[in-house]
Amino acid sequence: MERRNEQKSPSGDKVIGVKIRKGTRAGIINHGYVLIFSLWAIVILGFIAVGLTRSTGIAIKTEIAFTERVKNIYAARGACMYAMQKLLQPNDRERDAKAGDREALKKKRGAGEDASLREKRRHSNSWVPSNIPYSIQIGERDCKVSINDESGKLNINRITDDTRANFIKVLTSCKLKEHEAETITDSILDWLDKDELHHINGAEKDYYATLPDPYEPKNGPFESLEELTLVKGVTPQIFDLLRDHLTIYGSGKINVNFASKEALLYIPAITERIADFIIQLRNKRGKIKKLDTLKEIFRYFGIIGKDYEAILQYITLDNSNYIMINSIASSGKIKNGYRVLVLKGMGHCKILATYPE
Repeated sequence: MERRNEQKSPSGDKVIGVKIRKGTRAGIINHGYVLIFSLWAIVILGFIAVGLTRSTGIAIKTEIAFTERVKNIYAARGACMYAMQKLLQPNDRERDAKAGDREALKKKRGAGEDASLREKRRHSNSWVPSNIPYSIQIGERDCKVSINDESGKLNINRITDDTRANFIKVLTSCKLKEHEAETITDSILDWLDKDELHHINGAEKDYYATLPDPYEPKNGPFESLEELTLVKGVTPQIFDLLRDHLTIYGSGKINVNFASKEALLYIPAITERIADFIIQLRNKRGKIKKLDTLKEIFRYFGIIGKDYEAILQYITLDNSNYIMINSIASSGKIKNGYRVLVLKGMGHCKILATYPE
């Protein structure tokens, strides 16, 4: 119901006011609009709250994952530093020889020693380059540490026109296409030589001058392995495929005790079958210690005489002092690595490069 009130204003005009009582139709309609508006506001605020909750949850998970990765990297770095100290530690044979107790080593390596004791002794002894990783716990992180001698890798500064076909064979074994392998090989040769003459698929100063950020080729040896990414045809993806098989250190001869299958294929006359056989043999019996053993292996595959003599120019059994320490730390499903390249000296290791991953 409505109640009409008639009043006069100071100017004498009549003013009619209408007062709406509760319970009337007009009052109910006004309250309905308010209710609808409130419901929509609640719905909108709900969507905003859900979105913020999801964003916050993602942010928290991202932050936790980032924190775990940082902790893994520092743990892996710590494992590398520990490995450097273990490289300098004298082994059982050296300690026993100094102490004059030659029977101690025999007792430690008695026939009754089980696998767990051998593994424990291996970790407590001096660490050496090996195809089997070491295990260590840094804080709450489990770390696997691989120690690899750079002599088992292919020195790219030693590639020549005579070994061009061998290097192409290495690249194709890394799943590169034939043309890609030829382009990279010829471009490396052009990067190394001092002239401006192109190899068939290579690149010299005129090519690098046309790049968006032009630069000149080195025309000399590589000073770091990362320099390889400047060479024509070497993309970041290809570099990641090759880096574990290449080095810039050493005499150029490949140590068959540490070489990967891909690196072994650089050696003339070695096929995939021979490379697989060598890897299986050293995994089963340990390091090959005598050239006579290698001679028997190649004899078995029909490589004798001058062919065998030619192979000896590319292989060695001697270790180098350039060592790559690669540690991988894990926390649940999150894994991160750290690499350190060192030069081992008398009583110390000089760090040449570090690679957080």
